[in-house]
This record gives sequence, structure tokens and C-alpha cells, in this order.
Amino acid sequence: MSERIALNEKFKVIRKNVYFVLVEPESPGNVGAAARAVKTMGFENLVLVNPCSLDNDEVKMLAHRSMDIVEKATITDDFKTAIAPMRLTVATTMRRRHFKFPFFSPEQIAEKLLSAALEHPVAIVFGRESSGLTNEEILQCHLHSTIQTATQNPALNLAQSVMIYAYTFFQHLQKAELHYEYNLASQYELEKFYEHLSAALQMVHFVPRDGIDNFVTRFRRLIGRAMAEQRDIRLLHKLLQIFETRIKDLEENCDAGAKREIY
Repeated sequence: MSERIALNEKFKVIRKNVYFVLVEPESPGNVGAAARAVKTMGFENLVLVNPCSLDNDEVKMLAHRSMDIVEKATITDDFKTAIAPMRLTVATTMRRRHFKFPFFSPEQIAEKLLSAALEHPVAIVFGRESSGLTNEEILQCHLHSTIQTATQNPALNLAQSVMIYAYTFFQHLQKAELHYEYNLASQYELEKFYEHLSAALQMVHFVPRDGIDNFVTRFRRLIGRAMAEQRDIRLLHKLLQIFETRIKDLEENCDAGAKREIY
């Protein structure tokens, strides 16, 4: 990649860990323009989830000397597979959802995402041009971001949004001094904890008013915002295990007491 300006050393390290994920892009031109934005701002990783046809002159025309980004892009037909290697994943959306996650600006996301990218693969995720990301896809991401605009309609298109985040990341990396190095939990580790939490709640016969799934979603909101590290997730597992052990002991004592009364 030819450089127009001298990139600082942290940028050279971090850009290898930053992935731009396009979920089911519908326009070949947007794929090409997004690749151009990624490359122009010094990044190199594009992930395409079930994309439109890429064997298209429109892709080549809009990519404009960035076809290498398209050609080496990771292509998968499954969203979970696309984000599985990532330690921190950011969903972008223009719509407010009922689960009320906090929304961060591109500048705020740059600080959080790029700090983690010093040691881990991270991703910024963009949805379909016509409908964006689904609620399920958003819930699988740790953080959520939106671009403030003067009007809701017309909204920014996909490639424009990619450019804004890529430019913001570039600006941040060229001036930022990064300190703390996160050892973030993997998506697999997070999902195993949510499964453990759900099982523990059912063990004590706890029935939230809005259901177990919505209750666990509140923890997704909390833990995603906290950028949980591996040791944090181990601590939460340990906390659940302490209560599970105590409950089993109490149940065994109760059973033993009941048997003594019978005999």
C-alpha cells in the first residue's frame, strides 16, 4: 500500500486488526466504493457477508484502484462466522431499537475500538442498504454506534457511512497515544456466559416479567458497554458457580432432613 503521508507505528499495527464488515450489501457500487474508502484511509480488511455479485463493472469502477481490497476480502454466508474471530464488535445503525443500548458517535467508537485493536481483531459492522442490521445481529455486537445527521431522510448510504468511520479512525490513529491494552473476551466466551446466566436463572426458577431472553439482553447491554476482558468473564462465571454450589448444598440438606423425618 503506497503511503501519501508517514503513518505512525501504532497505526501500522492496529490497521491489520480492524475489519469493516458489510452484511448482505445489495449494491455492487457500494462494495466498490466502501473498498475505496477503506484503502484510502489506510486500512486493508473487508469482510462481506452474503454479498451481491462482485463480478461486475460497477464494482471495479467505484473501487478505483482499490480492487485488491475487494479481491482479498473475506466472504462468508453467515454473520456469526464473520464476527466469531472478533474480540470487539460495533454495530452501526440509524434506528433506535427497543432494547435501548447506548449509542456512541464515530469519535467515541474510534477511541474504544482502536484501543482494543492494538492486541485483538475488532470489527465495525454495516447493515443492508434497504433495511440495516436485524435486531438479532445488533444483539450479537458489543457496542452500537450512529452518525448524527441533520435529517433522518435521506440517510447516508452504505459507502458514505464506511468512509466516515474509516476517516474518523484514521484521524484518531494519527494523533492518539494508546495506553491500556485490553485482553478482551472472545464472542464464544461471551455467549457461553450468557448461556450460563440463563441456565442459572432457570435453576432458581426466576421468571422475569419480560422473559429470560429480554433479561439476558440487559446483561448483553451492560457487558458490551463494559468491553469485558477474559478475566471479567471468568469472574462472572465464578460468581454464578458460587451461587449454584450453595443452592445445591441447601437442596441436599433439605432432602436429607426430609428423609430423617420420614424415618
